[in-house]
Amino acid sequence: MQKTRLRIPIALPIIIVILLALGWLAGPFIRSRATEEQLADNVLLSALPFILIFVAIILAFITIIVIIARLLSNNISPRIYRIIERILIAGIVLGVLGMFQPWAFLAYKYGFLVLLFSTLSFIVWSHVVPRRAEVHEEITPTVPPQPGKAELEGERGA
Repeated sequence: MQKTRLRIPIALPIIIVILLALGWLAGPFIRSRATEEQLADNVLLSALPFILIFVAIILAFITIIVIIARLLSNNISPRIYRIIERILIAGIVLGVLGMFQPWAFLAYKYGFLVLLFSTLSFIVWSHVVPRRAEVHEEITPTVPPQPGKAELEGERGA
């Protein structure tokens, strides 16, 4: 089995760092240049630091998905893949049940965390492709033979 080298997308981390820096610097810069009235009237100007940092977080999550998918794809057996997938789905269900029960605040708190991490993990896991099962016998097509041109003309003439 030949080992392939993992290619890490270098552009995404660079863009993430740039967006984080711009988001971090934009807040003080905007507050120093704009008046309170301008900030109140222009919501987009006030939200710009948040938007930049939020996009950086989304791109970081995409980068993590790409790296994990490239590392694990075709390296996980289908059986293990299904087991982990079912555990993550069970975590989502337990998180929803914990969030929507009216009795204990602690269950709500942990239900939210279980739901959050199970959902994020399921999104990552859904991008991993399990190893294909070995095919031991050749599959033959089951398409019936098509009638030839002469056979079709013979049917029309009859």
